[in-house]
Amino acid sequence: MDKEDVILAGREAVIEHFRWIDGDADTWSMLRSAEGLSSVVAGLAALAESERPDVIIGIESRGFVLAPAVALALGVGFAPVRKDGALFPGPSVRRMTGPDYRGNRRTLSARQDLLSPGQRVVLVDDWIETGSQAIATRALIDDCGAELVSVAVMVDQASARARAELPAISGLVRVSDL
Repeated sequence: MDKEDVILAGREAVIEHFRWIDGDADTWSMLRSAEGLSSVVAGLAALAESERPDVIIGIESRGFVLAPAVALALGVGFAPVRKDGALFPGPSVRRMTGPDYRGNRRTLSARQDLLSPGQRVVLVDDWIETGSQAIATRALIDDCGAELVSVAVMVDQASARARAELPAISGLVRVSDL
Protein backbone atom coordinates (compact mmCIF):
# COMPACT_ATOMS: atom_id res chain seq x y z
CA MET A 1 0.00 0.00 0.00
CA ASP A 2 1.21 3.51 -0.70
CA LYS A 3 1.26 6.22 1.97
CA GLU A 4 -2.14 7.67 1.09
CA ASP A 5 -3.78 4.21 1.21
CA VAL A 6 -2.23 3.56 4.63
CA ILE A 7 -3.54 6.89 5.94
CA LEU A 8 -6.97 6.17 4.45
CA ALA A 9 -7.05 2.74 6.15
CA GLY A 10 -6.18 4.41 9.47
CA ARG A 11 -8.89 6.99 8.90
CA GLU A 12 -11.46 4.31 8.13
CA ALA A 13 -10.48 2.38 11.29
CA VAL A 14 -10.97 5.47 13.45
CA ILE A 15 -14.37 6.22 11.92
CA GLU A 16 -15.50 2.59 12.12
CA HIS A 17 -14.56 2.06 15.77
CA PHE A 18 -15.12 5.54 17.26
CA ARG A 19 -18.14 6.20 19.42
CA TRP A 20 -19.49 8.70 21.91
CA ILE A 21 -20.37 7.37 25.36
CA ASP A 22 -22.51 9.65 27.53
CA GLY A 23 -21.21 12.66 25.58
CA ASP A 24 -17.55 11.68 25.98
CA ALA A 25 -15.29 10.56 23.14
CA ASP A 26 -14.27 6.90 23.36
CA THR A 27 -10.91 6.53 21.65
CA TRP A 28 -10.14 3.25 23.45
CA SER A 29 -12.64 1.18 21.42
CA MET A 30 -10.75 1.73 18.18
CA LEU A 31 -7.69 0.09 19.74
CA ARG A 32 -9.57 -3.10 20.78
CA SER A 33 -9.50 -4.76 17.37
CA ALA A 34 -6.08 -5.98 16.19
CA GLU A 35 -6.89 -4.86 12.64
CA GLY A 36 -8.11 -1.44 13.82
CA LEU A 37 -5.07 -0.92 16.06
CA SER A 38 -2.72 -1.96 13.26
CA SER A 39 -4.41 0.41 10.81
CA VAL A 40 -4.37 3.33 13.26
CA VAL A 41 -0.69 2.81 14.12
CA ALA A 42 0.29 2.45 10.46
CA GLY A 43 -1.70 5.57 9.58
CA LEU A 44 -0.05 7.61 12.34
CA ALA A 45 3.37 6.33 11.28
CA ALA A 46 2.62 7.38 7.69
CA LEU A 47 1.68 10.88 8.92
CA ALA A 48 4.95 11.13 10.90
CA GLU A 49 7.49 9.51 8.59
CA SER A 50 8.03 12.44 6.23
CA GLU A 51 9.39 14.47 9.17
CA ARG A 52 12.27 11.98 9.57
CA PRO A 53 11.93 11.78 13.37
CA ASP A 54 14.72 10.53 15.61
CA VAL A 55 12.28 9.85 18.43
CA ILE A 56 8.53 9.62 18.95
CA ILE A 57 7.16 11.14 22.14
CA GLY A 58 3.86 10.27 23.78
CA ILE A 59 1.91 11.81 26.66
CA GLU A 60 0.47 9.58 29.37
CA SER A 61 -1.96 7.73 28.90
CA ARG A 62 -3.10 7.12 25.32
CA GLY A 63 0.21 8.44 24.04
CA PHE A 64 1.83 5.57 25.97
CA VAL A 65 -0.18 3.13 23.85
CA LEU A 66 0.19 4.76 20.44
CA ALA A 67 3.62 6.41 20.41
CA PRO A 68 5.76 3.31 21.14
CA ALA A 69 3.92 1.38 18.41
CA VAL A 70 4.49 4.23 15.93
CA ALA A 71 8.16 4.40 16.99
CA LEU A 72 8.54 0.68 16.29
CA ALA A 73 6.86 1.06 12.91
CA LEU A 74 9.33 3.83 12.01
CA GLY A 75 12.37 2.12 13.50
CA VAL A 76 13.07 4.92 16.00
CA GLY A 77 12.96 5.25 19.78
CA PHE A 78 10.21 6.36 22.15
CA ALA A 79 10.31 8.91 24.98
CA PRO A 80 7.47 9.30 27.49
CA VAL A 81 5.91 12.41 28.97
CA ARG A 82 4.48 11.74 32.43
CA LYS A 83 1.66 13.57 34.16
CA ASP A 84 1.85 14.95 37.69
CA GLY A 85 2.17 12.48 40.51
CA ALA A 86 3.85 9.75 38.45
CA LEU A 87 7.16 8.25 39.55
CA PHE A 88 9.82 9.25 37.05
CA PRO A 89 13.37 8.61 38.30
CA GLY A 90 16.29 10.54 36.87
CA PRO A 91 16.87 14.16 35.89
CA SER A 92 13.78 15.65 34.34
CA VAL A 93 12.25 18.88 33.14
CA ARG A 94 8.73 19.96 34.12
CA ARG A 95 6.15 22.30 32.64
CA MET A 96 2.64 23.30 33.67
CA THR A 97 -0.01 23.06 30.96
CA GLY A 98 -2.59 25.67 30.15
CA PRO A 99 -6.20 24.68 30.81
CA ASP A 100 -7.43 21.63 28.90
CA TYR A 101 -10.93 21.13 27.49
CA ARG A 102 -12.22 20.56 31.03
CA GLY A 103 -10.34 23.56 32.46
CA ASN A 104 -7.75 21.37 34.22
CA ARG A 105 -4.05 22.18 34.37
CA ARG A 106 -1.42 19.45 34.69
CA THR A 107 2.29 19.30 35.36
CA LEU A 108 4.08 17.31 32.66
CA SER A 109 7.61 15.96 32.91
CA ALA A 110 10.16 14.46 30.53
CA ARG A 111 13.47 12.83 31.32
CA GLN A 112 16.37 14.95 30.08
CA ASP A 113 18.48 11.93 29.18
CA LEU A 114 15.86 10.60 26.74
CA LEU A 115 15.88 13.64 24.45
CA SER A 116 19.14 14.93 23.00
CA PRO A 117 20.06 18.28 21.49
CA GLY A 118 19.32 18.37 17.79
CA GLN A 119 16.94 15.39 17.76
CA ARG A 120 13.83 15.63 15.62
CA VAL A 121 10.76 14.70 17.66
CA VAL A 122 7.21 13.85 16.60
CA LEU A 123 4.44 13.90 19.22
CA VAL A 124 1.87 11.12 18.77
CA ASP A 125 -1.45 11.17 20.65
CA ASP A 126 -5.08 10.22 20.27
CA TRP A 127 -6.73 13.67 20.19
CA ILE A 128 -5.78 17.34 20.14
CA GLU A 129 -8.24 20.05 21.08
CA THR A 130 -6.93 22.98 23.14
CA GLY A 131 -3.37 21.80 22.56
CA SER A 132 -2.42 22.66 26.15
CA GLN A 133 -0.58 19.38 26.75
CA ALA A 134 1.09 19.45 23.32
CA ILE A 135 2.25 23.04 23.87
CA ALA A 136 3.72 22.13 27.28
CA THR A 137 5.35 19.08 25.71
CA ARG A 138 6.93 21.28 23.06
CA ALA A 139 8.44 23.39 25.86
CA LEU A 140 9.82 20.22 27.52
CA ILE A 141 11.38 19.16 24.21
CA ASP A 142 12.86 22.64 23.74
CA ASP A 143 14.26 22.52 27.31
CA CYS A 144 16.18 19.37 26.32
CA GLY A 145 17.56 20.99 23.14
CA ALA A 146 15.53 18.77 20.81
CA GLU A 147 12.98 20.02 18.26
CA LEU A 148 9.30 19.16 17.95
CA VAL A 149 8.82 18.86 14.18
CA SER A 150 5.20 17.71 13.99
CA VAL A 151 2.19 16.36 15.86
CA ALA A 152 0.30 13.29 14.58
CA VAL A 153 -3.04 12.38 16.15
CA MET A 154 -6.01 10.14 15.53
CA VAL A 155 -8.49 13.03 15.90
CA ASP A 156 -7.62 16.63 15.02
CA GLN A 157 -9.77 19.25 16.72
CA ALA A 158 -6.88 21.64 17.30
CA SER A 159 -7.67 25.16 18.43
CA ALA A 160 -6.33 28.19 16.61
CA ARG A 161 -3.90 28.72 19.50
CA ALA A 162 -2.57 25.17 19.14
CA ARG A 163 -2.07 25.64 15.40
CA ALA A 164 -0.24 28.92 16.03
CA GLU A 165 2.08 27.56 18.74
CA LEU A 166 2.85 24.10 17.38
CA PRO A 167 4.48 22.79 14.22
CA ALA A 168 2.31 21.01 11.63
CA ILE A 169 -0.57 19.05 13.13
CA SER A 170 -1.91 16.13 11.12
CA GLY A 171 -4.76 13.84 12.03
CA LEU A 172 -6.27 10.71 10.62
CA VAL A 173 -9.67 12.41 11.00
CA ARG A 174 -11.05 15.78 11.99
CA VAL A 175 -13.65 15.90 14.74
CA SER A 176 -16.26 16.92 12.12
CA ASP A 177 -15.77 13.48 10.50
CA LEU A 178 -17.08 11.80 13.62
